[in-house]
Amino acid sequence: MLIEEIERLDRNFLTPAEVSKALGISIATFYRNYKKMKFPTTRVGSRLQIPKEAFLDFLRYGEFTKTEDK
Repeated sequence: MLIEEIERLDRNFLTPAEVSKALGISIATFYRNYKKMKFPTTRVGSRLQIPKEAFLDFLRYGEFTKTEDK
């Protein structure tokens, strides 16, 4: 998944599968490491979501400029 594809999404949050694909890692690797990597996340019930803009900042700048850890 490219930055342009993520920008075109009509949602404000990404799934772990989408983030994993963009990073070129497995979903299992994402779940093992997202806390260590300090990914900002939100939980809706049992579902984990990653804010789209924060993830785009990470892809562009190598860091999160807006941390929304919950």
